[in-house]
Amino acid sequence: METLQPASITIEEFNVISDIFSQAITGELIGMSNFASLVETIDDPHEKMEAVEHANSERSHAEGFMAYAKKKNLKININLHSPYWGNVRKQFLSYAIKKDFIACLIIQEVILESFAVSMYTDVANALGGEAGRLFHNIADEEKEHLEHSSDILRAELNKDPKAFIKKFEEIHFNCMTILAEFTATTDLRGHCGVCNGDCMKGALHHIGLDVTVMRGNALALYASALDNIGIPGEKSIIWIARLPA
Repeated sequence: METLQPASITIEEFNVISDIFSQAITGELIGMSNFASLVETIDDPHEKMEAVEHANSERSHAEGFMAYAKKKNLKININLHSPYWGNVRKQFLSYAIKKDFIACLIIQEVILESFAVSMYTDVANALGGEAGRLFHNIADEEKEHLEHSSDILRAELNKDPKAFIKKFEEIHFNCMTILAEFTATTDLRGHCGVCNGDCMKGALHHIGLDVTVMRGNALALYASALDNIGIPGEKSIIWIARLPA
């Protein structure tokens, strides 16, 4: 599968791999844009520089995916204004405009990175070879972003647990609902606007993946991240259970 030559890969495999890379590139560019916007919400100069560094990291991830896609002649479609990715970006900006650093951190470094780390790992294991190594390496770097936020958010929770949990619940349902709809068995908002043809979720089996399993793995990592921050399990379980499926 690694060479992506006609003799070694089916058209179905080629199309679903193209769509996976299209989603990954679009997601990384959304992350880059979010971190760039995050800079304006930060007063601390060191945290401000860290946000710039993270934006550059997301840019390099997108470039890595693009370089591989170009080398393998994948069919790539990038759409930052698509129904799902575009709405995630709008949610982020709604908090960035208010200079709500904590809300922005929750969206980018907990919600989005949980999905990125988990799904990139699943894709890496399925593809293997050069593509697998690329996804594994980027997942490892995204894991650092996820871990970076934990200490900050844990300290914020300790200042005022009731207010923090209320804020987190609002953000969860505003933003995680979009990702839950995105990863449901069928696209609840219609076509994602990134896949080249029909939704790739119905074709993932061609490379040994299943969206239900991938979604379950991502939500499990998200639940673990919430636990690490200090969100009570009796809260997080209900939040996750109420997401659209």
